[in-house]
Amino acid sequence: MVGDLQGWPNHLGDDEPAIDITLVPARAFMMGVPDEDLHRLSRIYFPRNQDNMLEYEVLFFNHPRLDFFTPQQQAIMVDFVGTKGRASIAYPLSNYPEVQYPWIISPISQVFPVDVEQYVFGIPKSLIDEWWGNRPLRLTPGLPPVFSVFESTGMFNSRIYRTNRPCPAKEGATIWVRMIDGPREMPEAPAFISWPYGDSDAWAFGIHPGIDRPHWEIAGEWWELIFLNICTHTISGKTLTLEEAVDKRSVKTQFAYFRDSASLFQSIVDFVSKVGANTIQAEATLSEGNKVKAEAEEDYLERRYEEASEKMEGALLLVDQAMDEAQRAKDSALFWIYVSEWMATTAVALISGVVLWWLMVRRSLYREVTTTQLRHL
Repeated sequence: MVGDLQGWPNHLGDDEPAIDITLVPARAFMMGVPDEDLHRLSRIYFPRNQDNMLEYEVLFFNHPRLDFFTPQQQAIMVDFVGTKGRASIAYPLSNYPEVQYPWIISPISQVFPVDVEQYVFGIPKSLIDEWWGNRPLRLTPGLPPVFSVFESTGMFNSRIYRTNRPCPAKEGATIWVRMIDGPREMPEAPAFISWPYGDSDAWAFGIHPGIDRPHWEIAGEWWELIFLNICTHTISGKTLTLEEAVDKRSVKTQFAYFRDSASLFQSIVDFVSKVGANTIQAEATLSEGNKVKAEAEEDYLERRYEEASEKMEGALLLVDQAMDEAQRAKDSALFWIYVSEWMATTAVALISGVVLWWLMVRRSLYREVTTTQLRHL
């Protein structure tokens, strides 16, 4: 994943065992990260040579700043796009010059079917801004079921696709999905496009990948499967069936719940460990849950979704048990803290009472004396 430090595509592998993302930072939009730090990180995480690059199966561009990469690195990426058994996807559409111009002058722009130069110089900014509102999508009929297998879910007809950016297609590109119901001057525009390059296919899209966009929040689980379908179709020519997609989505939901629960568990452990709670048993229980989840992931990758779901039910029971044990450890630790605080407060009150009794009630033990005064000379 080459591009922004934030954005929805960076999370494609969160609950998908078939995807393991290495992020090569090449932009940090409004995050305050200095350019020199980004440049250093891009050098650290980018593959050293062509052989290292080919250890990956997918190259994904999330509006990157290509000026961070040397001509040799860009040539490695160009060669990757045309390699058989590899998939490449790009979202290069940005309204910011630091992304636009390096992409336009890079050889990488020549291997993808999106005409960024037309987007930058041929479409008025006001027209692009009009695509901000929620728009539905329309599938192109007669194409392999990369997208159409998901049509019955209704995700394309929903008016949830905000901040669309027209994705101008170069001549020879295949338009798989269109944005529709746009402004009068441009009622529709390409959303997902592809074309053959070398021994593979190159893909580009114009649906904004910001993590806060409603299309990823509402239909994100389906889009994760679509991106996986794009990669599978490009690499092997195969596509998912709807039944398989539904089964995968069901198990992926369990993976997501386990991830969220484990994250919450870790927050509890981090807190209670500061007050001296014993969480060894709870952490051992979660470790067992992680082992069961790993077995479920193996079943998932082998397309044994029913077995994976059953194992995830067990893993979820274990993570819930770990949460209960951590909660009990927290309650026990806080109980003794409360007891200690109560005893300390009570002791101070008793001491104060005794001192007050001696001063106010027992004062008769002391004889009165006259006030000492200075004698007048």
